[in-house]
Amino acid sequence: MSMLTPDIDVVDMQAKVRISGKVIARNMNYDTFIDTDFGEKHVEWVNGVVIEMAGIDERHDALVGFLRVFFSSFLESTGGGRCLGDPMLMKLIDVPSSRAPDIQILLPDRLDQIAQNQVIGPANLVVEIVSPSNPRTDFVEKRREYELGGVPEYWIIDHEHQKTQFLQLNEFGLYDEVMPDAKGIYCSRSLNELCFSVDVLWREHLPGIAETMQLIADMLKGK
Repeated sequence: MSMLTPDIDVVDMQAKVRISGKVIARNMNYDTFIDTDFGEKHVEWVNGVVIEMAGIDERHDALVGFLRVFFSSFLESTGGGRCLGDPMLMKLIDVPSSRAPDIQILLPDRLDQIAQNQVIGPANLVVEIVSPSNPRTDFVEKRREYELGGVPEYWIIDHEHQKTQFLQLNEFGLYDEVMPDAKGIYCSRSLNELCFSVDVLWREHLPGIAETMQLIADMLKGK
């Protein structure tokens, strides 16, 4: 395992993406990565390069907490599945990438992809909360990796600027950005019946468990 200087760019020619961030190691095969204890470092793997993930802030943590309850309640009410979070890895098949998404949703037909601390293959839906210190990772690098890896739906939530990108894979294997409607409602394609007001993400106090469950109940009743 050879060390690199921090915060450099590495071009992955096979995947045609650029990897940025604090590099912990390079020339490390995936099996070694999975078996290595990096201590307190929070890391991801792309084509032999081990990258330390950016830290999070309080708002990031609050959004992840809300979304895990939101998705878990939705899945429980609509036939099952799993809502998984960081540090669970998602190891893509068609691109040498193993990331730890903030949220990844697996419907029942993909639950057999779970293997200990990783999901082998693309989740049905992935959500990333943008780190203000390195927005390129989510907007550019992970977008390209998830597109190449066949993730059907990818949400990017930029809480600092109160912006979202909702990306859905089209028939050509490329992401189309799908905008909320005139009322600010976004409807998922991967999760049937899931439509919600994007403005809820920008509330100073995000919904608690009881309110979130009521939001799901109202959504499914068509209110």
